[in-house]
Amino acid sequence: MANGAGGSITPFFTIWTAPRATIRRIVDSDPTRNVIALAAIGPAVGALAGQWSKALGNNANLSVLWPIWVAASVAIQAALGVLFLFISGAVFKWSGSLLGGVASRVEVRAAIAWSQVPAIAAGIVLLIALLLGVPMPTPHAAPGTLLQIDPAFYKVMAVEGVLGFWGFIVSLKCMGEVHRFSAWRALAAILIPPLIALVAIGFVVFVVGRLTGHH
Repeated sequence: MANGAGGSITPFFTIWTAPRATIRRIVDSDPTRNVIALAAIGPAVGALAGQWSKALGNNANLSVLWPIWVAASVAIQAALGVLFLFISGAVFKWSGSLLGGVASRVEVRAAIAWSQVPAIAAGIVLLIALLLGVPMPTPHAAPGTLLQIDPAFYKVMAVEGVLGFWGFIVSLKCMGEVHRFSAWRALAAILIPPLIALVAIGFVVFVVGRLTGHH
């Protein structure tokens, strides 16, 4: 498996339980394998689930062009997922290097893409739940009554929460491995860009407020 980890189905399973070893085998063999597909599939599945959920809540008013809109939405989200992969790959390569990380952009992109496997699973679970008829909360209750939520919805959300949490842990371990530092340092590398953005936005708001006379 060491030589073909990037080309077999095995990494899709081992990424859950041994993310560091799995991503190391991937980047050492072929760091580009399945990366674009994984970056596109997650947002595409999410878009499909979102459109199906809207359709279930408004099936009486669906346009004849709805299938075309769904296909367009899925395609756009998939493209945005790939775009985000390249942007975040550059950003997290930079922020990781500030903390002593050694990963290249292609290795960071591999870590980001492969750590999306749990998120993709979460999207598939939600889509299957919708197809099986699990109702999502909608304001269908009569005025003055409490919103009725099917208990099955809470079960689906519990699964989504577990998968989301584990996906975050996997992403930290994958990012830490390609940069060759700890998951804690990977967390810091992930937090640096948004913190810098918040500081920059706060500074701009402060300057604009001063210039316009709002204190």
